[in-house]
This record gives sequence, structure tokens and C-alpha cells, in this order.
Amino acid sequence: MSSQKLSRRDFLKSAAIGSVGLALAACAPVAQQQVAPAAQDTSEDAAAPEAPPAEVTTVRFMSRAGADNLPTYEEVLSTDFRELHPDIEVQVEPAPDGWTDKLLAQMVAGTAVDIFQAWGNIFFNWTERDLILDIQPFVDSNMSQEDIDDFNEFQWEGLEILGIRAGLPKYINLMTVTINKDIFDQYGIEYPPEDGEWDHIDYANMAAELTKAARDDGNENFWGAWYPAWAWDRFWYRVDMFGGSVVDEKYGTVCTLDSPESQEALQWSWDRMWDENTFAQPSQVENQWFHNVMTPGFVGMAEAGTYPQNTDRALGDAFRWDMRHVPKGPTGLRKVLGTTDAWSITKQTKVPNEAWDVLNFLAGPIFQTKAVVGQEGIIPVRKSLISSFIEDVRRIRPSLEEVRLETITEILDWGYAEDSFWFKNQNAANEILVPALEKVYIVGDVGPEYFIEIAQQVNEAQQET
Repeated sequence: MSSQKLSRRDFLKSAAIGSVGLALAACAPVAQQQVAPAAQDTSEDAAAPEAPPAEVTTVRFMSRAGADNLPTYEEVLSTDFRELHPDIEVQVEPAPDGWTDKLLAQMVAGTAVDIFQAWGNIFFNWTERDLILDIQPFVDSNMSQEDIDDFNEFQWEGLEILGIRAGLPKYINLMTVTINKDIFDQYGIEYPPEDGEWDHIDYANMAAELTKAARDDGNENFWGAWYPAWAWDRFWYRVDMFGGSVVDEKYGTVCTLDSPESQEALQWSWDRMWDENTFAQPSQVENQWFHNVMTPGFVGMAEAGTYPQNTDRALGDAFRWDMRHVPKGPTGLRKVLGTTDAWSITKQTKVPNEAWDVLNFLAGPIFQTKAVVGQEGIIPVRKSLISSFIEDVRRIRPSLEEVRLETITEILDWGYAEDSFWFKNQNAANEILVPALEKVYIVGDVGPEYFIEIAQQVNEAQQET
């Protein structure tokens, strides 16, 4: 995620544009010499005529990995994958700007790539439009239970959407609290506890202490924390931690943001941003995202995704940073978004079997180790690779020895990462909720009580579908 916009979709756009294939030249068959019949060797040791080359199937794979990572993708697919599947060639095509709209149009027209990468709400939209291939039959035929159990439950379950399996996980992103240790030390404030034993009162007080210390020091452009409460995939887990919810059940039709518990959670975030202003408002940090909020020293804590290698590149030269668990809610519950970023097969593909072979390889240990961890430095989707992941990224970037990456292992072991909420008609709900979140937390001209009215609008929209 690199564009630093408020929109997660924009933030995740690839930096590369164009089409790069794995140019793999097939060897031409050796021409056989013409030998006169009388001179032919009929002994058993004589070499048999060379068999014609096997037919090669091309699978088109749209990658959002970025220009820096594409060479590794190409290399692993042209070597390790081809050793396993010599009859399949993978043509890697960088995702262009505006790839979601372009890919949607291509899928409708039947000219799209075979494999692409996306995440939950996109999968829901395109599954609802019958544009994504259900890979469950391939899973049933080709995967052992041991293999399935090596994926994390929140991703495996989250990718079962509207009755189909929409894809296989690409990587794991988890929400944590990133802290600027230099700022904490400068103002003599204790870091959040490593063991995660803190709550939302502690969180609010810590942000207030940091903000006050900065003001006393004459710094008017610093805030204790930053949290994107306006983001549709980030606000909900805080609501859950307060005992509330967004929708009555998975694929439900009743919006529950008007409940007392949900209102309390929404108010907590609003108070931090707009009443106390100890959490930065978007305009106060130039409408920037995570890394660009922390690097200039705007905030002491930022609640966002976990990309150890990229974060160390972005922040490591500016200050000493670390990661912590999000605090517990008043209920004692702790919950965060665990993303369902995944690879999927378009339903219009002409090569479903070969596309499955590629998809299975991308989510498998070889590609995950060499490309996802070894090149991108992000969290692999296999449980069996998590412990080696921490060792690997620290070997690649020794400065990560000072960062508590064990927080990642604990989140997965403690099991508090979850996929986001789903309405029966998620698209209709988002069309109402996203502008409302922006009005409350970006503009700030109304408080969370606005969601009481919004909940009714969402309910009406669900009944209309």
C-alpha cells in the first residue's frame, strides 16, 4: 500500500503500469538426420525418435506487487513453478492505474486476465455479479485437510463469500499500534505494554499525555495518536470491542449502529478526534496515511496495518519504532481486522485447471517463502511459515531485531483477528455508510448520533433488494 491516500483501494494501487510477461522460449525439436535404410541401426541401444514438445498453456496473471517485486515473481514462476508444471507458462501483467474498473469491464467482456489479486469488498461485489470462479471444487479434489488447516481460520472462512470460495490467501495484514519510541522517551511517557495488557482508557490517557507534553513544549503540530475511524474496513472492530456491532448477523439486513454499545464506541473515537483532539483529524496531518503521518512526526502512535519491512524502510531512518497490540475494549474483548487479501480466478477464464495450479502455487510454501516473505517482507498466509518469517525478515533487515515482531505471532495465536462485517447487500450498505463515516470523522460537523439516522437508511436499503 503505497499511495498514502485515505482510500485503502488507492493506497494499494501498484506503482507499475504495463504488461510484463515471462518470456520463456520453448526449445525447438532437434532435426533428425536422414539415413539410408541400409545404414539404419536397429539395435536396442539405438536412440528413439525425439517426442514432439508438449503443448504449453499460458495463464495470464495480473500482479499488484509493484515494479520492485515483479522480477522475483517472474523468476519464481519461471523456475520453481515450471519445474512442477512444465506445460504451463505464467504471463505476469502489472496492474494498471484504475485496475478495478478496467478489470471489471474486461471480465464483463470476457477479455480479462485469468488470475488477479483483490480483497473482501471487491470479492463480494464481483461474486454477487457472478464474475469469480468458485474454487471449492478444486480445493475438494486437490487439497488435504492438513493443507487447509495450515491457513488461518479468519482468512479461510472470510474467503467463502455468498456460497462460493472466492480465492486463496495472498498475504496477511493485521492491525497493530505502531509507536514512535523517541517521542515517548523525549516526553518521559511509558510505552504501551508489550504483553497487550492495556485498555481504551489507557489508550486515551496515553494520547492525551503525549499531546499535552507536545503543547507544553511549544509543538502545535503533534497529536498523541492517529486512527482511520472513517475507513469502512477499520471502524467496525472498535465497535465490536465495545460490545456493539454494525449488522445483526453475517449477511444480515439490520444495521445495529444505533445500539447503545455501538454508539458508545463511535463516540469514543469522535471524542478523541473532535472533542479532545488528542487523535489527529485527517486535515491536521495533510490527509496522509500511516507512514506519511508518522514520518514527519505528526503523531506518537498510529493504528494501522502491519508491514514490517516496508514500515522499517519508511520509518526506520526517522525514529525508533515498535509495534503493540491494540488495547482491549470495555468488554475485555480485543479484536482487529485481519484482511482477506487473496488471489482469485475470473469466471471467464478459458484455462481453469491451469489457473488453479498457479493459484495453488502462489498460496503454497515455495512462493510464499521466496516472493511474499523473501522479497516483499510481508506476513505469509501459512501458519507453518510464521516463525521462520520473523527470522527471515530480521535477517533481511537486521534493524528489525529492535521491533517486537512477536506481536504478530501472538495476534494469530490468540485468534482475535477477524474479517470485516457483511450485509446481505453489502454494496448498498457501503454506499450509505462510507459517506456517513467521512461526514462524522473527516468533516466532523456531526457527531456519532448521526448513525442512528444512517442505520435506518441502511435498513431500508436492505429491504429494497
